[in-house]
Amino acid sequence: MDATVPWEASAPDPPHGSVTRNSHTEVNSGAASRATACHAPGVTIARVVSLLALSIAVRGAPTADACATAPPRGAEVAIAEEEAVIVWDAAHHTEHFIRRAAFRSTARSFGFLVPTPTTPELGEVDDSVFWSLADAIRPEVRYEITGWSVSPESWCLGSYFARKGGARDDAMAPAVRVIASAHVAGFDAATLEADDATALASWLGAHGFEATPALTAWLERYVAAHWKMTAFVVATDERSGSSYELATRAVRMSFHADQPFYPYREPAAPATSSPADPNRLLRVFFLATERYAATLEGHPWSARVLHAAPLQVPTPLVKLAESSAVATVFQDASALRRGVDEVYFAVSADQALVRQPPIIVTSPHRVPVPIEFLLVLGIGVVWGVRRRRRTRRGTHRSS
Repeated sequence: MDATVPWEASAPDPPHGSVTRNSHTEVNSGAASRATACHAPGVTIARVVSLLALSIAVRGAPTADACATAPPRGAEVAIAEEEAVIVWDAAHHTEHFIRRAAFRSTARSFGFLVPTPTTPELGEVDDSVFWSLADAIRPEVRYEITGWSVSPESWCLGSYFARKGGARDDAMAPAVRVIASAHVAGFDAATLEADDATALASWLGAHGFEATPALTAWLERYVAAHWKMTAFVVATDERSGSSYELATRAVRMSFHADQPFYPYREPAAPATSSPADPNRLLRVFFLATERYAATLEGHPWSARVLHAAPLQVPTPLVKLAESSAVATVFQDASALRRGVDEVYFAVSADQALVRQPPIIVTSPHRVPVPIEFLLVLGIGVVWGVRRRRRTRRGTHRSS
């Protein structure tokens, strides 16, 4: 996961980099055929005050873990939904990590940290890759005919309606140094280098982040492991409302790694924090040359494997992967995460194909009965009954 930390410093108006929705707007992300956040009902595109990507080089000895969340003082930030695409180049030991997320926050601005074992190259990827991949793994829909049904219809009026109708469809302590800066995916980026976790936490505190003991403890493992840290600061100029919903644009981080991983580790949650969101959802699309398995602390990850089969790589990813790749898709719907380590991936011993079960849509055999025929039949029945009554009356009179 990420380390979400507060960002309270003011900043000039930046380019549009996130989508803001008020607390009454439905979150519409992460689903397989969803609309973009920009087009969701009731959504307005807010200007991002800043999305600062800080690649922080830290020094120490090798062990590893991942990400964290921490709101501004007195506020709360939660990741409502997140998706990631990991393209693994085993030949060059390069991971391309593409991620986007939706946040719920009581603060207008906050930040989150993403660690990597080496300095990442940052770039932007079109959000359409998520929709393309979701569409590629969508279950097959099968239509089956069962039973029978009688359906009255009009032959005369049917052709008329067929013709008429249609389908509707800055200053820094010596222990922390800025070593690079960039502008990527519409956001400003800066690369930092730190000597220890305390110095790094102090720097973050001096620049608007809330430096809590939990955040410092979370940073220590990365400092000791020589890992880099990418910190994103998300903010909105929306000033009314007690809570906000924001969705970030998809950002690519490419870096060298001994083993592919998803940054899953989180800082310890405060005892006073709100209960975990039961609807929190994480979906990871892992693209490689064969099926991969995932582990957390050396044990199989509890996430469900939705799909493990070859698919056509979306156009925006062709430069990062072969045109055809095996996609292993993991879905983690656990509200309470064991975010004590990263999720690591390795070639699976089970190379069987996995696809979502088909959706069966059943309908009965339809027997059309013309309404005109029913009308004629009804008239005939009425005429027959009346004639029979008349005949009976005539017989009684003659007798």
